[in-house]
Amino acid sequence: MEGYESFFQVYIKYKDYGLTGGKIKRLIESKELEEKVVGNRIYISVQSLDKYVQKVDTIRRDYMTVEEFRFNLTENARYNLSVIKQFGEDTCLELLIMDIPITQSEKYFIKKSSYELFLQEYISIQNAYQELKMHKDIWAFKERLKHQGIIVFQLNNRYECQFVKKKDIEQFQEKISLIEAREALGIIEKNLSKAIKLYGIESFWGEKARRYITKRDFEFLVDLQQKKLNELEETTYTGEEVANLYKEKIGGQKILDDALKKCVIAGEIHPIMRKGKYQSKSTVYSKVAVDEYIDRLRKDKEVSRLCDTADTSDYYLLLHPILEIDDVHFSKKASLTEELWFRYAQRKLKNMQGNRDTALSRLSGFRYSTKILVELTETKEIYGFSANELNLRLFNKNVPIKYQTEIFSFLYNIKQTVEQKGGKRLFELSKLNFKYNQNQSNNRKEKEVYSVDEYLSLYRYVSDYQNHKKLAIDDVKNALNNKKGYNKYDSTWLYVLLHINNGWRKSSVVEFPRFHHVLFDKLNLNSIESLENIQLTYSEAEQIVRFYQTQWFQHNKNKEKATFHCSSVLTLPMAYAILICEFRCRQLHLHAENLIHFYNTRNQVSPRIHDVFFKNYNDDFKFESRKMNRTVLTYTSSVIESVLDGDPIQIAQHLRGHVGSETTNIYIQLPQEHLDFITEQLFDTGYFGYVYNQVNHLLIGKNPVHRIEQTTTSIELRELLGDVIKLEDMTAYLKYLSQEREDLGKYLGEMSKEELKNRLNLINLGLSPAKEETYQCLFASCISNQIECNKCPFSIPHFYTLSIIGKRIKRTLSRYKNIVDNPDTPVGEKNKLYNLLLMDYQSILEAKQKFGTEIVEMMIDNELNELVEDLEEQPDPQADLQYID
Repeated sequence: MEGYESFFQVYIKYKDYGLTGGKIKRLIESKELEEKVVGNRIYISVQSLDKYVQKVDTIRRDYMTVEEFRFNLTENARYNLSVIKQFGEDTCLELLIMDIPITQSEKYFIKKSSYELFLQEYISIQNAYQELKMHKDIWAFKERLKHQGIIVFQLNNRYECQFVKKKDIEQFQEKISLIEAREALGIIEKNLSKAIKLYGIESFWGEKARRYITKRDFEFLVDLQQKKLNELEETTYTGEEVANLYKEKIGGQKILDDALKKCVIAGEIHPIMRKGKYQSKSTVYSKVAVDEYIDRLRKDKEVSRLCDTADTSDYYLLLHPILEIDDVHFSKKASLTEELWFRYAQRKLKNMQGNRDTALSRLSGFRYSTKILVELTETKEIYGFSANELNLRLFNKNVPIKYQTEIFSFLYNIKQTVEQKGGKRLFELSKLNFKYNQNQSNNRKEKEVYSVDEYLSLYRYVSDYQNHKKLAIDDVKNALNNKKGYNKYDSTWLYVLLHINNGWRKSSVVEFPRFHHVLFDKLNLNSIESLENIQLTYSEAEQIVRFYQTQWFQHNKNKEKATFHCSSVLTLPMAYAILICEFRCRQLHLHAENLIHFYNTRNQVSPRIHDVFFKNYNDDFKFESRKMNRTVLTYTSSVIESVLDGDPIQIAQHLRGHVGSETTNIYIQLPQEHLDFITEQLFDTGYFGYVYNQVNHLLIGKNPVHRIEQTTTSIELRELLGDVIKLEDMTAYLKYLSQEREDLGKYLGEMSKEELKNRLNLINLGLSPAKEETYQCLFASCISNQIECNKCPFSIPHFYTLSIIGKRIKRTLSRYKNIVDNPDTPVGEKNKLYNLLLMDYQSILEAKQKFGTEIVEMMIDNELNELVEDLEEQPDPQADLQYID
């Protein structure tokens, strides 16, 4: 039949196309093949057969079977059909499913073009791992990709059957090691790690067992670093740049730490910026704030120079040049205010009474008050303000009371003039938040003193050196670590200790000098740990205190001489406080001259510093410098008045250098149970020698210097003299000294205990002065004006005398060396000098028994062993006479 072929012919002819009988029937049923039935025979349309064959040929040309896909992809892998279908949907593979399979193995197909696209766009985990050489193992590599959000397309659990998009891993193909990145960025490994963590950049293992980051992440860090460094350079200074700027603009090396702290940029320097000058910096400073601060210092320096060179009693003449330096000018809209203000200033400043410092302080007050007034009246005259406006802008806590007082006084003085010239009533002064009685109450407060119980309680608190030592050292740790929590505990402790024993003003206290002494180096205080572990002996503490007692201090206000006193109770606390402050100075500001630093403009105890130190004390207690100063002076006067009928004003003035008596006119009756203790704390009893020891022995039954120690002194003196005592004149001199002391002892023994007690009180209170400054005298007035104090048996040397004795013994020894071998010098002259050496040496030995060798050596500026050797080397003054019959 034309155009048709029989069933059998189709089977034979199209066998390669899988046209079996059953298959043909299914194709006929699906309408893909057209049949024609003639009798009982079936014929197939040739046209439909050609069309089907063409379809199969097209599929075989453009598609591959799943088996071929499997073999091409991985030779031995098996796939679940549903997995393949899902895999194809998730990727670019196009899956073809034949409803009627061509052959038994040709039901499922993958389009060849999609497969080729797949090979271009996807890569197996196995191949990617081998190419990129990331991580130490393939599992970690896959987890890394998943962590990065990269989708893994999986046919089965074998890595060659798990795929990712090539474009997703391109970032890993361009990579840089952390070592190379660190070198390129110029930062250390620690800071690179911080930066990577901060921005969520993940590093990965690669070849040569190194860690890498992507090139894209590295370029981000480079751009970020440049941007941040530019910002930092434009807006900040380093500490060195501030110091150089200070040196250039102001001169010198010193710069106030507390002022700089206000310029610090809060927060840490970004780790990516820690290169070059910022590498080790923990702090940078705001350029704007520092420039303003330096400009302010420059102006202050110019003003100071102007005031120092001005020779005038009319301080008003200095006000206008100072305001020119500050570039302070009244607005044209406030001409009347300007006229009245300068008229008021002239009246107040011209021919001002008081010392120069007081006058300059008042001038400084006008300087800053003028600035405030100029800013206030920028847009209108002073009379244009209401009372409420003035309270908001002027009379409040933001403006120092000193300047409020000056401006209020100005307003009070000009009220009538303003009302006359302005033609209208001025604001009511009574409505201003300022009252003169504030100052009056302050004056009354200055007259107050601490009660005896308050004084003794505070004494016990500050003397607890174990507690304060720990707290002070812990606080210094904060300072060394640049933490904001540094509370200046060490300085506060020393500040209070100095106040409680000495009648010094706070300006003198904060200038307490550094501890430049070899003992600090001997203690090996080179770390905070060594400071924590130090345990001072009383002898070491006494050396520290005596170091300062050898110095002369000066009261700031009147330049009178002052001495440093520290009682035995406070010797250890004082020594620890000094060492901790000195340690802090050596660590933080080596060239500072003073130990106490509160790091604020006036170097004073702020409320916060005060509250931290007294946190564990009475909540209601407030430490005030003037009040404690007045307390010490008052108790000094009261002790004297309680013990004897003397003039308390004289001794209190001597203690602090006052020139008037108005500040020491309070008397307090001290309870007897506290009198002895307070006396010991406030009065220096550093006296020694035979008379002082003997009077104490007669009164209290014991000698400050033990009998055995006196014997030791005699032995040391005899060892020095050696065979010299065999000589007649030397023996006679020693017998004379011995007899003199025996007679003096009898004389003292015949005195009544009441008289001895009065004389000892006078001596201990410093009220029985001798002709020479460092001696006290047994008698109220000298009984032998011809004899020098060092040769008088009734003189009582003080600790400070040792310095004089040390200098004198050196001079005497030098003179003796010059004449001892000169036959033309009379033997009597030689004996005289030698006797003087013996007297002074005996005084040094007596002082050694009381104060110890180290302290005596510090005072005489010589080692005792060297002095003894030098004395022993000197020939006998009568050596030439030994051989004369």
